[in-house]
Amino acid sequence: MFVVVVLAGCLQKRHPIGVSRPPPAQQATPNPAPPPGREPPPADVPIDPARQMPAESLSTRAQLELARPVLVVVDGRSDIFSSGLPAADPNRGGRLPALLGLVAGGGYITFNKVTGVVGCMAAATTPPDGGNCAGGNTNIRPANGISGIVNHDHSQFLVGVFLTPDVSRTAPPTLDFSSNAKSEAFPELAPQIGQTFFIGDGFTPTGLQQRFIIPTGATRLYLAFADAAAFQGEPGSYEDNTGGLHVTLMQQQ
Repeated sequence: MFVVVVLAGCLQKRHPIGVSRPPPAQQATPNPAPPPGREPPPADVPIDPARQMPAESLSTRAQLELARPVLVVVDGRSDIFSSGLPAADPNRGGRLPALLGLVAGGGYITFNKVTGVVGCMAAATTPPDGGNCAGGNTNIRPANGISGIVNHDHSQFLVGVFLTPDVSRTAPPTLDFSSNAKSEAFPELAPQIGQTFFIGDGFTPTGLQQRFIIPTGATRLYLAFADAAAFQGEPGSYEDNTGGLHVTLMQQQ
């Protein structure tokens, strides 16, 4: 291109008051230091979108444990279509996604807290649910055996994909999370292996925590973003993204 500034027109979600939260999550790697002369960003902005991104990926990995929250960092340049690869596809300009090892036996994933902002252009910041960068219209094709994703209401939102130990060469159907299709307000979602799905902040607009069913055979969950030139067509254009997210999630059975 694992108080928050948002673009005008971005969807704001309300979380219920008084909902109990799980115990503190395991810690991710330390936040990168701010550039000289700049104050550090707020604690809920783990990677300052105004700073220059380093060459290396800031995404982290972790092994999930049942009913125990885990915290990871998701670099704003994380390429969901490079999930399962030993290195990010250099033609798309991105970085490897955050990686979570799953506990055997399946179950479901919930997202307890997702904070931070990402940028798709100079000084632009987008919350986990996405915003209106490049018009806020996402229609991206499959790549690397991983499905595309459609959402005509937002762009640059947090997404995920489940994989087995084997890398698929055939992408499953593309899901549409536009308001006139599946939408972002689903209480529960059962994606297929290799099917890119919307996560956002992990809650519906009315504050209901969403459940993501782990498909049979899945051993890994990747967290990243779906990007392309103007968020249309072939995946790519990750190199100018900035910022990142802190994502706290948990597996339950």
